[in-house]
Amino acid sequence: MLDSIRERSQSFIVKAILVFLALTFALFGIGSYVTNQPDPAVAIVNGEEIAQAQFDREVENERNRQQQQLGDFYATLSADPAFNQRLRQQVLDRLIDQKLVEQYAQDRGLRVSNEQVKTAIREFPAFQVAGQFDNQTYRMVLAQNGFSVDGFAELMRSDMARTQLLESILETDFVLADEVQQVQALVNQSRSGGYREIALADYLETVEITDAAIETWYQQNRDRFAVPEQVRVEFVALEAGAIAEAIEIDENLVREWYESNRSQYETASRARFSHILIEAEDGNADARAEAEALLAEINNGADFAEVAKANSDDVFSGEQGGDLDFIEAGTMDPDFEAAAFALENVGDVSDVVETSFGFHIIKLTDREEGSVTPFEEVRDEIVNDLREERVKQRYYELQQGVAEASFEMPDTLQPAVEGTQLTVRTSDWFNRDTAPSALNHPAVLQQVFDNDFIAEGLNSDLIETSDTESVVVRVLEHRPASTRALDEVRDTVTTQLRRERAQAAATEQAEAIAEQLRAGEASVELTVLDAVDRRTDEHPRAIVQALFNMAAPAEGTTAVTTATLNNGNVAVVQLSQVMAGEPDAELATSLQEQLETSNSQQLYMAFIEGLRAEAEIEMVRSN
Repeated sequence: MLDSIRERSQSFIVKAILVFLALTFALFGIGSYVTNQPDPAVAIVNGEEIAQAQFDREVENERNRQQQQLGDFYATLSADPAFNQRLRQQVLDRLIDQKLVEQYAQDRGLRVSNEQVKTAIREFPAFQVAGQFDNQTYRMVLAQNGFSVDGFAELMRSDMARTQLLESILETDFVLADEVQQVQALVNQSRSGGYREIALADYLETVEITDAAIETWYQQNRDRFAVPEQVRVEFVALEAGAIAEAIEIDENLVREWYESNRSQYETASRARFSHILIEAEDGNADARAEAEALLAEINNGADFAEVAKANSDDVFSGEQGGDLDFIEAGTMDPDFEAAAFALENVGDVSDVVETSFGFHIIKLTDREEGSVTPFEEVRDEIVNDLREERVKQRYYELQQGVAEASFEMPDTLQPAVEGTQLTVRTSDWFNRDTAPSALNHPAVLQQVFDNDFIAEGLNSDLIETSDTESVVVRVLEHRPASTRALDEVRDTVTTQLRRERAQAAATEQAEAIAEQLRAGEASVELTVLDAVDRRTDEHPRAIVQALFNMAAPAEGTTAVTTATLNNGNVAVVQLSQVMAGEPDAELATSLQEQLETSNSQQLYMAFIEGLRAEAEIEMVRSN
């Protein structure tokens, strides 16, 4: 139980339940919810579909997340079809759980107000610049991901309702102070008793082994001596990394590239503006008069931002004091830009400007001069880019050359390496689990263990094992799966059989001693265990575990059991006394948090299991 508590307290599920709901809106996953056109479904949950496109995007998002978390190790994992299938199933299960929670929230009438949605959008990191909500960024992100303002707001509303429901469930759980004390008493508990270890070595030489017994054991355990299918191959491995080491970039070329692409390293001057908009059509005199009056207030000392908040018809910028952030020429109305960029000093305010949208008052709030990044600062970056470009080109050319040569001369790989730095390598015998690293890829293994390919004895096509590695392979020899004969493994069988019989004899002796202890015989000598705790390393781990696995004996009695140690020895373990652990005030708060986390996880899992038990879930397509 204690191990379970510790494991659950560190569980990712609990810590991520609410965080994940926020991450579903992360910039790189926003597009997952765009369904402008009918789309096939992967599952139907209580009549509502989970679209194939949404599922595919969530799978891609999860892959990207794991790749960022695991780094290079992810490439090894992703090469395993079983890993990819598990990942896809986990994503589908997660989407189903989300849909169930969303439906439950809707059925219970949970709602989120417009003001709550608006606040959440403003606080969302993807829409902020320098810690402040930026309307231009907000609209740009939505446009890039195919969202309308209203559509995204409704998506936020739905997800916030789901979060609200989960918080209301999970935050109802609590842990009493008495529970913390009880768990501490159990965790810090100590026990006394004793043990006697029966050595396996004392019985190994006394065991008699007959040929008949060896034959019987071998037949009963033939699968232990199975030899998997094996091949021996020759192959040519191509690695982009080896090409990169041989490429040198001329310094003149680097300088030339910098000068030709100088615009990439230049930052144009830019200006930041605020404005007040009074909407009007066709030069409406009343609107112009209103704008003129507001300009007069500003010229008389009124705060531009406060006037914008109170009067601007551009609601989003108005709430930010009229701020439009930095703008570039060509992005606004020509009349607006002409007046805005005519302002020379920060703080200058324009006259009333008429555009197709109405009348504007414009203020210059900031100006940034352009700059050019010096060649020295970007030289290494350019060198790396040029080298990478050349590596890709040479790697592609090498792939084409090797593929063509191995196809034209299909029964040998030697012509494929002529004129290159590559070599034809020959492997030792290997099976699917022991392939050399260059060949340890599902596509390669599938090829070299294909019966038709083995029978042909010809070169394979070029097989790409990663973005920077590929291989051509040919099977030289093949061994079908078999079982090693008894004569080959007789020594191994004899040793194993002798050990098993010796351990059975030691166990029998241990049980006899245990019966003596249960009967109260005092003549049995034991190694004393005096108030040991769970963490002690002074005695074999298996003995300590056996001591703490026994139920506390009644007063005046002892409990006895046996345990097998890692070295094969057998121990008789006696428990005579159990002492409750002392509470540790310094650890109480931490333990309470762990217990609450564990309870919350179990509560969440039970809630989801309950929803699934009552739901109608149909898997429409294979994931």
